Amino acid sequence: MELICLGDSLTYGYGVRRAQCWTELAAGQSGWTVRNCGVCGDTTGGMLSRMRELLREPSGRREERCFLLMGGCNDIFYSGRREGAQENMAAMVHQLFAVGEAPIVALGPGLGGVNYPRSWLSLTDFPAAEALLDAYYAWLERFCGAFGVRMIDFRNDFRDEAGQPRTALYLDGLHLNEEGHRVMAARVATVLAAMERDG
Repeated sequence: MELICLGDSLTYGYGVRRAQCWTELAAGQSGWTVRNCGVCGDTTGGMLSRMRELLREPSGRREERCFLLMGGCNDIFYSGRREGAQENMAAMVHQLFAVGEAPIVALGPGLGGVNYPRSWLSLTDFPAAEALLDAYYAWLERFCGAFGVRMIDFRNDFRDEAGQPRTALYLDGLHLNEEGHRVMAARVATVLAAMERDG
């Protein structure tokens, strides 16, 4: 089985060694082939374009692979809006459905609350971006529920009992450290095992 992961720096694994990225760890834990197609700084528009290229590649049986889509943060950071991310994620899901491919939509861990990259502070209003991200994720939940799309929700794994960010899992306020990647990998491996049981 193959999992093709499309996303931004959270998928790529910014700031950690390749062997410590959640995609590599999830492959080892699940026995699946996990293909990391993340690009640092990418938007959902870029993901949509790259997904179309991937669909042109020769493939084996489509029932033996699925696409994990995790993006939208950069759309919000760059534009201060969530509508573009919603449109592109909806387009990706429906285009995958149209060619018989299985999409999984992932909700990322959310913002870490502290130590945002200094170079981003002049670009992004992080409190405003966090509110938009929450609204975007709420929309994704409704969208996936309406169309029967499987989801992976990482948010609870990165919050404590009081609902505050587990800052020890973050490299900075945006990206995860090695322990954070291990947490993500464990969640993905659990979902993939459940998918195998469900057939």
